[in-house]
Amino acid sequence: MRRSERERQARKTAYQMSKNGFWVPKDLSLDEYLAGVKSHPTIPEMLNYLSENHRDWEDESDLFRPSKDGVCEKCSVRTLNLDPTSELKSTSNTGFEGAEVHFSKFIADRFAVGKEPITLTLNLHREFVYQSWIEAAHLGHIREHMDEPGLAAIEAQPELNDGALHITLSFRAIDGSHRAALTYKEGKPFAVRVLTPVETLKSTFAIGTKKNPFFVGGYTEAAELLLEQMTRGEAGPNAPLK
Repeated sequence: MRRSERERQARKTAYQMSKNGFWVPKDLSLDEYLAGVKSHPTIPEMLNYLSENHRDWEDESDLFRPSKDGVCEKCSVRTLNLDPTSELKSTSNTGFEGAEVHFSKFIADRFAVGKEPITLTLNLHREFVYQSWIEAAHLGHIREHMDEPGLAAIEAQPELNDGALHITLSFRAIDGSHRAALTYKEGKPFAVRVLTPVETLKSTFAIGTKKNPFFVGGYTEAAELLLEQMTRGEAGPNAPLK
């Protein structure tokens, strides 16, 4: 197939996917985008880079949030016994044009099976905590679990710049933010299992409120309903899942 025909087919596919509620890359086909994500360096190299090139942190005085009406939200949510396949972990300020990215903890946990925990540098430990929503009251409820490893992801964003492929890396917290916060507060180390950029991409449930074409969990009827609730603001990082 000639290049012009491949480009036409890629544009057609992107248009159809967009019409069906999927996120699509701007300047790359899906195959090119995935190939770009796969071209990342080794995990130690990426962690070293991310540790040395961290964000500029703001004042930590308001890092630990008070509980509403004195009730621990984290513990309250757990009593609902929600379907674990619907549990999302969200992060903002991403390379997806600033859209919130919602990770499926259920899928991420499965990618993490068998991985050896890696102790975070102080910079990455702080980054893990700083990007998370930390409820002060909950810190006292998880002390017996504070040494259990968390789950982190490395997000790789491929893009074309003057015809050349560039990769932007980001460090993401998926699970263990309160354990990380407690150990950070007490000056103790914290370890995480780390997802590769490809595993991170495949664990991403939604980009904003758009479906992710690389998500391996599949979009069931329940998943589609959850996306509809997220679009209406009824579910998501700042609203309880239903």
